[in-house]
Amino acid sequence: MAELKYVPAGIILHIKEFFYKLNDNLDDYFYFHFEDIPTGLKAEKLLKNENIKSIPVPDEIFPECGVAILSKEKDKIKSILEKNNINYEIWIKEKEFKKIEGDIKNKGCQL
Repeated sequence: MAELKYVPAGIILHIKEFFYKLNDNLDDYFYFHFEDIPTGLKAEKLLKNENIKSIPVPDEIFPECGVAILSKEKDKIKSILEKNNINYEIWIKEKEFKKIEGDIKNKGCQL
């Protein structure tokens, strides 16, 4: 379970996801998943000027908690994350979610 201090960020992510789904097909994006909430929030802040969407990580990727960054510009986002030493996995959604890159060993909700 996520630490209490991340609850407001989680609520905001759920609200964003609701509005994104009203206006866009999220299946058309690459999903970047991170090892924990602080790393996901750091990536979101780092990428705020890029064409991204941030949502709670889908349960099919990691059922407990987390931040997912969505982008259609996979290589650009990868480059920025790698320059900043941020570990990630990349998933796509076809009929189901499928991991296409990366391997995070220690996934978690807490620091």
